[in-house]
Amino acid sequence: MKGNLPAVIVSVICAAAAVVFAVLTVINLKPESAPAAKPAESNYELSAEVQTDALGASLAPIVSNAMKSAKYPDGILESMKAAYAVNKKTVGRLRIPGSELDTVIVQGSDNSRYLKYNFYENLTYETSSTNYGNIFLDYRCSNTADLSKNMVFHGHTTGKSDGIPKQAFRSLYDFRNADYYKKHPLIKYNTLYGEHTYKICAVFYSTTSEKVDNGYFFNYIYPDMSDSNMVGYIEQVKQRMLYETGVSLEPTDKIITLSTCIYDYGKSVDTRLVVVGRLLHDGESEEIDTSLVKANPDYRRPQIWYNAHGKTNPYKNSPKWQPSPD
Repeated sequence: MKGNLPAVIVSVICAAAAVVFAVLTVINLKPESAPAAKPAESNYELSAEVQTDALGASLAPIVSNAMKSAKYPDGILESMKAAYAVNKKTVGRLRIPGSELDTVIVQGSDNSRYLKYNFYENLTYETSSTNYGNIFLDYRCSNTADLSKNMVFHGHTTGKSDGIPKQAFRSLYDFRNADYYKKHPLIKYNTLYGEHTYKICAVFYSTTSEKVDNGYFFNYIYPDMSDSNMVGYIEQVKQRMLYETGVSLEPTDKIITLSTCIYDYGKSVDTRLVVVGRLLHDGESEEIDTSLVKANPDYRRPQIWYNAHGKTNPYKNSPKWQPSPD
């Protein structure tokens, strides 16, 4: 399938209207002229805006043929079967309601493969006319029904082309604006086995090199912190958050972390934009109190930023938290 895939994609995209309609029907996307209908629970859903991010659901013939012979893990959701049939590395679906982010998640044996390989296991490139890589779950995180303490997702950000996002994590850039957060405060993550909702509690920057921040690297992507260790993590997040959300974050909470590259401190400073949510508590409403959202003008920057602006770093002597399972 790998060798013939580019030709298959072109032929499907260029097919006659009848074939297009069939494709849309299989993936539960209706043409604009079709009457609205409630999607069936057994169908895989994918928003039109991000078809380039999760090609596993966009080619009906491939999906259909794969499902005929697929063997599924016990307890898999019906809605995840189509994607899993095409790629057994599928572990879930990630979306932020109301945003462009709605994509299939894969997981590799390390955190490098899916920076360059897409859902179909084809090598892609940053300079290509299509997207490259695929949003993926950190290889150390649980892909079972039991969520890790910190479910970490990585992905490239490549901007937009003709209004279509080349990579789904481009949407994270919008969360630098508190007003955007107010309209999109939730993260929905389906594992193969269940559906989970997180409230976004923090948006922050973190650099990847100790050299630019007084010899300290904030390891926010550690999956299995203990409750006691998470106290220090929460303090680091509070120092860095671009604005306060008013959403509580406690050491006993389970969290989700979405991480992508950004260069707001300049091309020479390798930086990540990070969006963190905490798992909805039992019986808790999905609503947020927007009156609690407020700016944090003195959020923590790397030391290199304070040097460039002739400012004193109030966090210079703060404890250098390190993650631990104990």
